[in-house]
Amino acid sequence: MFGFSLMKIVFTIAVVFAVWQAFKYLGRLQDDREKRAKVQKRGPKPSQEPPKQSGVEDMVECKVCGAYVTRGIKSCGRSDCPF
Repeated sequence: MFGFSLMKIVFTIAVVFAVWQAFKYLGRLQDDREKRAKVQKRGPKPSQEPPKQSGVEDMVECKVCGAYVTRGIKSCGRSDCPF
């Protein structure tokens, strides 16, 4: 009725091992998330440089020609350009 075969024992050991490894992996993920949260909460270290900007700039519409130009541009080439 409750016969123990070699396959049942091997299967049980494999399932226990797989569950154990899954818990170890999930524990490491949780530790990494907690470390990242602490670093973000603490802010950058004084020796680290501030993060570089991504290079995205806001565009402003030229009132004369209607073209969109970046802020700080000197001129669009027209004589009546406000930039």
